[in-house]
Amino acid sequence: MNIPAVDRAIDIYGALSGHSEAPGVRAQLSQHLDQLHSEGETDHHRLTVHGLSFLRQNDLQRNS
Repeated sequence: MNIPAVDRAIDIYGALSGHSEAPGVRAQLSQHLDQLHSEGETDHHRLTVHGLSFLRQNDLQRNS
């Protein structure tokens, strides 16, 4: 449902972090953003920011 926000977040995070996309992260991010969308968040820019935060947190957890 929020494919543009998912793609934008992954593209931006990859460019800034220099990391490649981790296996399964796209599905996790999509599920996370779909949940936010179902809770009423409809702004694609805000969803992208939420996506970037999610990816950062995911990256920190993988590397700890």
